[in-house]
Amino acid sequence: MESPIADERVLFLKNSRGLRITLVIVFLLIGLGVRLFNLSNPPLDFAATRQLHSLVLARGYYYSMDLTSTRSLPAEQRAFGIKAGQEELLVEPPLLEHLTAYTYALIGRENFEIPRLYSIFFWVLGGIPLYLLEKKFMSANGAIAALAFYELLPFGVTASRSFQPDPLMVMLILWAIYLQYQWSESSSLKNALLASIFTGLAVFVKSTAVFFVGIPFIGFVLAGGFRKAIKNWQIYMMAAISLLPALIYTTLSATLGNNSGSIFGSRVFPQLYLQPYWYQSWFMMAKSVVDYIPLFMAVLAFFLLPKNKARLLYGCLWIGYLLQGIVFSYNIYTHNYYQLPLIPMVAIGFGLIFALIMERIQTLRPTVFARLFMAAVLLFGTALVVLKSRSNLISDDYHNETSYWKNLGDKIGQSTPIVALTHDYGYRLSLWGFIKPKLWDTQGDEVVQRLAGTADEPFDQKFADITKGSDYFLVTLIDDFNSQKNLHDYLFAHYPYEQGDGYYLFDLQHPLTQTGSGG
Repeated sequence: MESPIADERVLFLKNSRGLRITLVIVFLLIGLGVRLFNLSNPPLDFAATRQLHSLVLARGYYYSMDLTSTRSLPAEQRAFGIKAGQEELLVEPPLLEHLTAYTYALIGRENFEIPRLYSIFFWVLGGIPLYLLEKKFMSANGAIAALAFYELLPFGVTASRSFQPDPLMVMLILWAIYLQYQWSESSSLKNALLASIFTGLAVFVKSTAVFFVGIPFIGFVLAGGFRKAIKNWQIYMMAAISLLPALIYTTLSATLGNNSGSIFGSRVFPQLYLQPYWYQSWFMMAKSVVDYIPLFMAVLAFFLLPKNKARLLYGCLWIGYLLQGIVFSYNIYTHNYYQLPLIPMVAIGFGLIFALIMERIQTLRPTVFARLFMAAVLLFGTALVVLKSRSNLISDDYHNETSYWKNLGDKIGQSTPIVALTHDYGYRLSLWGFIKPKLWDTQGDEVVQRLAGTADEPFDQKFADITKGSDYFLVTLIDDFNSQKNLHDYLFAHYPYEQGDGYYLFDLQHPLTQTGSGG
């Protein structure tokens, strides 16, 4: 379907199919290129805990393969890696982790750049269905601008490099809603199958996608009439294909896989609905992803949509976003990657407003000089955004982290039983130090426990239970440790310790006979 304004110019150039394809390819390539800066930086710049979880899983799958490269590993290290992977709780199907492990097998070693590249490609390619969708209800100028926003938003650049299912999920969401829109225009069996398959894939990859593909699907169905819908066998088929794979996996994982706690626990806290700070925190989290002006523009852009189906889709996406926040009331304001579907939504709104501006400019018939000047402004703005993303990617250097945690693991002794108040739930120590610690709760964990109404165990009993059978207590979260006065004072009063670069290591095997400090 061609753009609504057939005789428009695209960025002041004569509109043609070749020009539009060229611009799409250019922005896809720019989006790809900007994400390759500092590719070798360890994955601690975004959602570190989530990424390290996936790296531990992928390593476990790789180490369990009978290959020349895995047989050459030290036996103890290989056994630890397999066991650590097996002990990880699963929420989503580990599709990307398996793909990464198979790629490790092909190249003969672990390399965290591999899953980073996969995530980058998934996100960047998501621009294709986004552009195809936008062409259906806005001009080519708007569709190109929305694509540029999606590909070049600095937060999206960083987040889309993350080893987690979300970049793949966003790409599948975009394909799903595009194909659903196609089906709403022509309800052929082919369109129904394609729409339901990609909807099912999106929900299977990560269940939160259901808000962004399920609500629009319901909207399209009801728009055709409820009585007509309940008599349409195609809709039942589409619902089954869309939901059954995810439902079957979730049921099996929660029961046979013993993952019910990780799937359903500590996510929904209705008491937050009555707290004003929750709404403010949610809004500030959304603002940190797309910024104030684009966010407000995107909401108001609903009224600029020229077609009823487009309004229906866009409105359903916002309803889905709000429902996700209500259901996952804690994650929506604490985990910024829950905001990732907001990026293509805001991109659509941005594109609508940009299209309106360009349409108005064209009616004024600007001079050649004016067109060149405006083109230069757009080019300069694009360059600034790219430079901002590059600056973000190179500003934090984590290359020393791998050796730091490896040396710490060597010092303590690989596979030594320890308790730790440490970074990222012990994943850094597990991945690079080959030690899987029992974890002492952080202050953040205590907040979640209070929201969940979990009983607070007396300190002495809690300490005795957690440290039983452990040789050391490692502290690397120094500020958190200093804030937990009971733990801080108790360890210094009862155990000798060694202080190193960013850590305390308390010897639980040789308690002090009297109050004092070691060193």
